[in-house]
Amino acid sequence: MIRTANASDAPAITALWNHIIADTSITFTTIPKTKDEIRQIIADTARLVHVAQHNGAFAGFALVGPFRSGPGYARTVEHTVYLHTSAQGNGLGSHLMHALMSAAIVAGHHVMVGAISGTNSSAIAFHKTIDFQHVGVIEQAGRKNGDWHDLVLMQKIL
Repeated sequence: MIRTANASDAPAITALWNHIIADTSITFTTIPKTKDEIRQIIADTARLVHVAQHNGAFAGFALVGPFRSGPGYARTVEHTVYLHTSAQGNGLGSHLMHALMSAAIVAGHHVMVGAISGTNSSAIAFHKTIDFQHVGVIEQAGRKNGDWHDLVLMQKIL
């Protein structure tokens, strides 16, 4: 089941996001999220946040937010999508992203951008399966755990 997130989803989103921040290099941030911060993201009308449930349990989330500031970028959004490892590989991510892309179209967005760690080959392959195009690499754009990481840019014109 895919649905729009609400404030009650903040603890589950926070826990998954913080696990990814602490234990992986698929995000370059090292600053944990707070439940209040996630509630603000969910309430922010400039963002779209969806959650996936599998067998009645929280399985992951996807969100879009502004790509860059300035009115010329108003219809371009950047997304984040994370699933629990146990929820990957069964099509749930595709369903989640298709729901998010549909909501982005309804909201008037034109381009969706994914900025993916170069070490995250499964995310790059996943984005290809949902028709995102590889548009560039920013070499050594992020640093985490003492290592430099490339940032792969992918986009989809909605």
